[in-house]
Amino acid sequence: MDEAFAHVEGGDKKLKKGLMPPDGGWGYVVAIGVGFTFMFGFGSSNAFGILFNNFFLEQGGASGLPLVIGVYNGALSIAGFLSGIALKKYSFRQVGLVGAGLFVLGDITTIFVQRTYQLVFTFGVIRGAGFGVMIPVSFTAFNCYFTKKRTTMMSANQTMSSLASITFPMLVTYLLSEYGFRWTLVLIMAVDLHLVFAMLVMHPVEWHLIKSDESNPGTGDHNEIEASENRGKRHESIQKSLIKIIYDNVELDLLKNPRFVSTLVGLGFAFVSDVTYLAMEPMLLFSYGFSEIQVATCVMVGAIADLIARFLLAIVTYFYSVDSRKIFFAGTCVTVVLRIALVSSGELWYVFVMTAISGLVRCSVQVLFPLVLASAAPDNFPGALALHILFSGALMLMADPLIGVLYETTGSYIFCFLAMSFCCLICVVLWTIEFVVYKKDRVRSN
Repeated sequence: MDEAFAHVEGGDKKLKKGLMPPDGGWGYVVAIGVGFTFMFGFGSSNAFGILFNNFFLEQGGASGLPLVIGVYNGALSIAGFLSGIALKKYSFRQVGLVGAGLFVLGDITTIFVQRTYQLVFTFGVIRGAGFGVMIPVSFTAFNCYFTKKRTTMMSANQTMSSLASITFPMLVTYLLSEYGFRWTLVLIMAVDLHLVFAMLVMHPVEWHLIKSDESNPGTGDHNEIEASENRGKRHESIQKSLIKIIYDNVELDLLKNPRFVSTLVGLGFAFVSDVTYLAMEPMLLFSYGFSEIQVATCVMVGAIADLIARFLLAIVTYFYSVDSRKIFFAGTCVTVVLRIALVSSGELWYVFVMTAISGLVRCSVQVLFPLVLASAAPDNFPGALALHILFSGALMLMADPLIGVLYETTGSYIFCFLAMSFCCLICVVLWTIEFVVYKKDRVRSN
């Protein structure tokens, strides 16, 4: 069990032995593994609408798509939360290999699906849970190996993920035309097998520690003992019931803060809109009569715009200090309009322009949400993140199937995209009310 506890108790050993993370070395291998995880995890998911378009048509329509996506993200969120708890007892590789195994198992079983409810279980539950397990493993391992180079290496990983979002739609379109639906699923499964190797390289960081020039073994002896005692209590909680585990690991006191609740709810609804949009946009474009290559090109344009926006945001934030919450709020306001604008015309050039603008704006949601969450709970980010994961997962499980029912009832994507716009509007209204209320409180206090 030494490997299982190495990443948990490694902090104490580093201080006592005068060691520190390598900030490179094997860390670069870990970074490549993290990059592959997000490339394969997000890449094929972003091409979901293109890959399963004909499958849903054979099932009588696309009403099942939001259900699959909702279950996928719900399973991802819940599994991600439980994975974070499991990492307190087991090693990166032990937890990560479980996630990789589930992900590939989801791929294998998806090859044989014949009905939508089967896809909900294979792709939604199994594959979603697998990816959810690997996300905390990847982030935790990455943060253990890098300190000074953390921002640079994470930017490189973000770039790998963005490149996958750009290339996968075109790749899936090509594979479908050359090999058909089932064999395309087989090839995707073969590619995803690399996730097993990505998780195998997640060594405990203590295996690769280096000597620290600034370490002082005599500092912090009392804090180390206290930290070890707290970890011991955490290990005991693993043996308790699932409900008790969740209760012990969720900081419910944060919900007493109205400003945090407003942030939590706003972020959750913005995420529902963003994730559902990515899944349903290809289906909307197919309904306009676009060809597979036109749809793939349009999705690729949005991904390229997103990559450009991330690059520009990185440059701006390097030289200037920005208010992440205000940028997120402004992006969400624009998104309210964009969701409606996309269904107002089926002209190819118009859709391309709207998709490009959406890609540029989407950066504000995907990149800035951790900073917004951190600003709402600066002293307890892990607790805030756990609540965000649980709330967003539960919300997606409820909202996405309702959007599917909306399409089945109306037979039109217009109302689905209006619903996505409404989700963003909830965030805008909540944060506007919060701003007005707390501005008045500040005026009164002065």
